[in-house]
Amino acid sequence: MKKILKQFFILSILFLLVGCIGGKMSPQQENSLGEQQEKKILASSKLSKNPIQKAMLLRVGKRIAYAAKRPQYHWNFHLIESNQANAFVLPGGKVFVYTGLFKYTSNDAELASVIGHEVAHALKSHGIKGASRQQNAGILGIVLQVGMSSLGIDSTTAQTINSVYGQGASLAYIKPHSRTQELEADSLGLMLMAQAKYDPHSALSFWKKFGKAGGSTAEFLSTHPAPQNRIKNINQLMPKAMKYYKL
Repeated sequence: MKKILKQFFILSILFLLVGCIGGKMSPQQENSLGEQQEKKILASSKLSKNPIQKAMLLRVGKRIAYAAKRPQYHWNFHLIESNQANAFVLPGGKVFVYTGLFKYTSNDAELASVIGHEVAHALKSHGIKGASRQQNAGILGIVLQVGMSSLGIDSTTAQTINSVYGQGASLAYIKPHSRTQELEADSLGLMLMAQAKYDPHSALSFWKKFGKAGGSTAEFLSTHPAPQNRIKNINQLMPKAMKYYKL
């Protein structure tokens, strides 16, 4: 039994290393992957025809993309017709914003806090890293099943162990990393909006409004930080952001 557990441990480490290596991509590869996903989303989504919101998004997106200094990326900014207050970015700088988000953006600067956040995700390749972590957790789950089968563990016990593993991987591995990425995107996004000459204080007004409208899920159960922690992080970084804004 000890020999099997040792083999399981070694295999787990090897699979993790492979997963980490597989998570790295060149800007060209990110562009290609992002463009493939972009086509699929555009084919299944309804794009907004609101001229004011579209102009606002393109205006802000252009300035933030310029501040990002990543000419290798093919930046695109799409406005999706939806009541959801959401936004996301694909590898290579394909940004999607839902019209529902405009309920919380009173001006260009508040929208810049969202676009800066999403552009920061792209610059840090957070989507690819997140997919790599999901892959790692899945591979370890398969190795765990093989190990239990080798030990002759009955199906009921195996099912319980798999359930505990799935919850543990989510709470202790996937979600904490996701929250870290969100705070990292908040931080870099704040600097980007400041460099694009949008007042960083607008990030506070946006997140306060957005936080009041959100749910009250405990932070450790969520992929996103609690609103008060996001605001605390932004306040701490405000002096640095203001230096960029005043340059």
